Amino acid sequence: MKKAFTMIELIFVIVIIGILAGTALPKLEATRDDAEVSKMVSNARNLLTDFQTFYTSQGNRGWVDGKITELTDITVDTECGTHADSSVDISPETFLLCHNDIACLSFKTEDDGNLTISDGSDTSDPICETVKKIPAIQAISNKEYHLAGIRILH
Repeated sequence: MKKAFTMIELIFVIVIIGILAGTALPKLEATRDDAEVSKMVSNARNLLTDFQTFYTSQGNRGWVDGKITELTDITVDTECGTHADSSVDISPETFLLCHNDIACLSFKTEDDGNLTISDGSDTSDPICETVKKIPAIQAISNKEYHLAGIRILH
C-alpha cells in the first residue's frame, strides 16, 4: 500500500504557506524601510563628523584644495543619481544624501569653512520624510556650522 498526500492535503498546505507569506512580506518590507532610515541617519551624522574632523585637521587650505574622497568614505551625490567622485572638490559644493533620486539632506560647503545642513524640500519620499523626523537629524539639520582649525602639524 502506497502512502502519499491527498490532493486536499496538498491544497491545505499550499493555502497555509500562502497565508504565512502574505503576513511575512509586509513585515519584511517594513524592516527594509527601517534599515534605510537607520543608514541615512548614520550617514548624516558621520558625514557631519567627517567634515568637522577634516577641517580641524587640514585647515582652510585642505578644505578648499581637498577632494571629497579624501574627506569621507560615505557615498554622497552632487545631484541625486550622480555620485561625487575623486574629482569633486570639497568646497564650494553641495553634497546630497539621496533616496530614490530624491534629496533627503543637503550639505553645502563654502570656502570660508562654513557648512550648512538642510532638509530636502521634496516631500514625496516616505523614507526622507521619516529621516527628517528623527531627533538626531533634527538636532543637526537646518543649521549652519562655522568650522574652525588651522591645521594639525605632523
